[in-house]
Amino acid sequence: MRTFLSELGCLPVSAMIHVPKAQEALDEEGRFQDDPDRWSGYFGRTLGQLSWWAEAAAEQRGKQDPSEVSPAFQRAPAQRNAP
Repeated sequence: MRTFLSELGCLPVSAMIHVPKAQEALDEEGRFQDDPDRWSGYFGRTLGQLSWWAEAAAEQRGKQDPSEVSPAFQRAPAQRNAP
């Protein structure tokens, strides 16, 4: 998915979230049953990266048109290949 999402212009974060056996880790209200502080730190790393990217993107919005820096392909995907 990272490659696909990057092609669409999304900025993926490097930290990933995995919740093995989520049906056992979460209660019916969606709260972690065991060691919620540990889970909070685990999610915090990813959410911190996401927040950083969101702030950086918001700061750049309006400063320069992204198509000026990296124009879209006009003809064919083969334009991606180096000469």
